[in-house]
This record gives sequence, structure tokens and C-alpha cells, in this order.
Amino acid sequence: MMQWLNELLYLTLEAAPWLLLGLVIAALIKAFADRLAIARYLSGESVPATVRAALIGAPLPLCSCGVVPAVLGLRDAGAGRGPSMAFLVATPETGPDSISVSYGLLGPVYAIARPVAAVIGAIVTGLLAGRLGGPAPQAQAETASCCGGESDGESGCCSAPDGDDSDETGVNDPAVSGRERLARGFSYAFGQVLIDIMPWMVFGLAVAATAVVLIPEGFFDSPWGIAGSYLLMAVIGIPMYVCATASTPIAAGLLVAGMSPGAALVFLLAGPATNIGTLGILRKHFGGRTIGIYLAAVIASALIAGITLDLLWLNFDWSLPQSAPEGHGMVVDWIGGLSLLVLAAATVHAYARRRASRRNTEEPACGCSGKTDGSE
Repeated sequence: MMQWLNELLYLTLEAAPWLLLGLVIAALIKAFADRLAIARYLSGESVPATVRAALIGAPLPLCSCGVVPAVLGLRDAGAGRGPSMAFLVATPETGPDSISVSYGLLGPVYAIARPVAAVIGAIVTGLLAGRLGGPAPQAQAETASCCGGESDGESGCCSAPDGDDSDETGVNDPAVSGRERLARGFSYAFGQVLIDIMPWMVFGLAVAATAVVLIPEGFFDSPWGIAGSYLLMAVIGIPMYVCATASTPIAAGLLVAGMSPGAALVFLLAGPATNIGTLGILRKHFGGRTIGIYLAAVIASALIAGITLDLLWLNFDWSLPQSAPEGHGMVVDWIGGLSLLVLAAATVHAYARRRASRRNTEEPACGCSGKTDGSE
């Protein structure tokens, strides 16, 4: 038990500063990104539109649930099917917070390989879906929410739909000052985004510490273990709901336990990309054939990326950051400790604001709060 607590504390202190930095970057993106212009760049099924969709989606701080209302809003605004699928893959697989945490826990190789693999996989998925997806179902008058019900298309249940026509940060309103946009951006990042991330981040850290303690040394060294770990990570990752940031400590724990870097990358790409709860909504709006291509492309691109990373890893003899040695978890790094205190205070504040908002706002039909950004 003491070893588990040491590993948990070490991983938490390592991740906290990078998560805090990622949230700050997410706030700046939210404050100043012109989301109303995004759909205009994503119309049609051309290669440039698909590439733009992947590049635009990669830095946005949305999980696989929150991206659903965003991508449906883009689709309704005129974005093509291929660009919509590229946006759908790139957005939850990477982001400023997950890149920062990846650098802190997994090292610079993952901080580069992860977003590059996510963008390339998103482009491939978008191109295949745009050309082979077939006709989409007839457009619905309503926009499905990520809670599984119907909404009016103006608000998402799990996260604010960044791709819709709302301009909650005022980036397109000249009357709104830069200071106010910053305030709204930080309210979103340290409100809804933090609430979405934190429970799964805690879960991911606990799983990582458990993997380090329980998985025996050499478990993944056999040929079956190496080959099987790729498929296992894909099979586990696809139906699982885990955001990109929370998947990082899980991958760190698996790496310490002996899993190959490529297999861990498969989980980092496949896990955040989608979950069972969103597939029914997407099938309704894009069709079963498109979603089948989407799932196959996500799995194939993740496997190819993982195998490629392992080959490069062997060729260049890269190394991972050293794991916590015995007893090191009890030494509290002051930067990590201060960052953890800030995150804890911000989380308590965000939940308090959400609870106050729910008391003052009538619950919509889907059972989620009408306020999605944690602001009052």
C-alpha cells in the first residue's frame, strides 16, 4: 500500500504543473479563436479542407463527448463530411493540456509523436470518410446532445459546442474587450474543461500507480505480449471513455510496467478518440457506413503509429523519463505541490459554481445543466 501511495503521489506531482499549463493555453485558445469562421474553411470534401479540419481541431480542449455537439454544429454550418470526421478524430486525441502532461510524464518524444500521429490519423480518416462514406442520413431538425437525448442545437450537455454559432467569449464582438474575453476563456478552461478532466485524471493516476505496483516485470517481453499489447490497447481504448489528458498517466503506468512505447501510443490515440456513448449519435447524423470507416481508420492509424514509434524507438535508442525510485514519492517537489494546490482549489471552485448555477437554472430535458462553461 505504501508503494502504491508513493507512486500515486509521484505521478500526481509530475503531472500537476503540466496540466495547469495546458489549462492556461486552453483558456487563451477559447478566448481568442474565431470559431464562427471555422466552418467556412471546412466546406466541401477537398484535401485542403480535411487538413485544415485536423489542424484546427488538434489544439481545441474538447473530449470525445464534448466534441460531438461541436462537430454537429460544424456539419450544420456547412462543413463537409470528411472535414467533420477529421475534426472529430483530431480534437479529442490531443490538445494543449494533454501535450503538456505528456511532456511531463512521458518525455519529449511523446509530446511530439502524439499530436503528429493524431493529426495524420485524422487526415486519413477524413479523406476515407469523405470519399467512401456514402450518403448521409436526412438532416435532422434537432442537434443530438452528448447526454443521449435531443437538444435544440444551441447548447451541448457535456461541453459547450465550440463549433456552433454562439460566441460566448465575444471574440467577434468589437464591444467586448480583450480582458473580458480572457476572463470568459479562463472561466471556461477552469470551469467546464477542468470539471470534465479532473475525475478521469484522478482515475488515470490511480490506474497508473496500480499498474506500476501489480504488473510483474517482464510481463510484456514475450512475442505474444508485444504483439498482443497493440491489439489489447486498441480493443480497450475504443469503447472506453477517457480524455486525452487522463489517458496519459495510464500510459505512463503501463510503460513503467514494461509495455512497449508503441503499444502505449495506441492506447493514447484510440482511447480518447471515441466512446460507446457517442457512436449512436454520430451514426444517426453521418450514417453507419461513415462511422464504420471512422472506427476502422482510427484503429488502423493507431496501430500503424504504434508500430512506427516502436521501430523508431529501437533505431534511435530513445529513453523514457526515469520512474520514481523507492521512497521518492514522499519527497514533495514545491512546483508540483503548488500546482496541485492551485488545481485543487480551482476544482472545488468550479464545482461550487456549477452547483450554484444549477440551483438558479431550470434543468433542460436531457438532465444536464443549462450552463456549460461553469460561468454565472
